[in-house]
Amino acid sequence: MLDQNTDRFYWMIGAVIVVALLIAASKVGFVNLFNSVITKFTNTLTAGFVHLPIDSLMNFFQ
Repeated sequence: MLDQNTDRFYWMIGAVIVVALLIAASKVGFVNLFNSVITKFTNTLTAGFVHLPIDSLMNFFQ
């Protein structure tokens, strides 16, 4: 039983490390794209989804 939980834990740690490496590589390789995506998400999250009209929310996904 402990072996199965340990294996799952190592797979989870591996997945977190792989995703962190992918994010770091995209930050270094695609600086402008990464910054524009982060800015768009930050603006959307600080404005809140409740206060946004439907048109601006649909423009976010285009």
